[in-house]
Amino acid sequence: MDTTLAVRKPGAVLGDRLEVSTSELSRRLADGAAAPVLLVTGTPYAPGLDAVTGDLLWQAGVREVRIRETVRADDGLLHFLRFLREAASHDIEVVWESTGDLGCDTRLLYHLPPRAGDPSWRSAYRYGLCHYRVGPGFVTVTDQRRGPAVPFTLRNPQEIGLVQDLDRPGPSDESSAFAGLLRSGLIISNGRDALCLPYRLRRWPIPCTVI
Repeated sequence: MDTTLAVRKPGAVLGDRLEVSTSELSRRLADGAAAPVLLVTGTPYAPGLDAVTGDLLWQAGVREVRIRETVRADDGLLHFLRFLREAASHDIEVVWESTGDLGCDTRLLYHLPPRAGDPSWRSAYRYGLCHYRVGPGFVTVTDQRRGPAVPFTLRNPQEIGLVQDLDRPGPSDESSAFAGLLRSGLIISNGRDALCLPYRLRRWPIPCTVI
């Protein structure tokens, strides 16, 4: 199932929208079509959003995303957080709102674009707050979400595998590797599925404060 997205055309007056699908957005990029500058989704849980990556948004010229509907703490939340993480990897602004509690420690999400009306999140957020880099047989993580930078290295093949497998929401498990990543706040779980929270830095130059 594809998702229809509304994008503002470059140089268009406010309100001039071009309706395209996620697959059409990819095709327009491949064909060298004029890049959209604003992406607006009708729902934060639209199935087609799982096909949208930070690289696709950035290369298509999207620098701001506005979510029309209110985000809720339900089964679709992990998919929305994946979308936020993809946007955050390129420092793309996302304007969104939520109702009530998200069902988790929101400090774990401070590296993601903040929700409207949350001054604590807004003041804490900055690019590169929690990110990882991949090396031969290891993953280095830098985490500044809850205080000073805490860089550490994952060398356990199971932990590295989980970081890769949970790039998109996937099933939780009872392994010690999963429990360790959960305790450290590198993954988030709703009890059934889980998602890896850190992102890879995609925007250059990287600010010296995130190294």
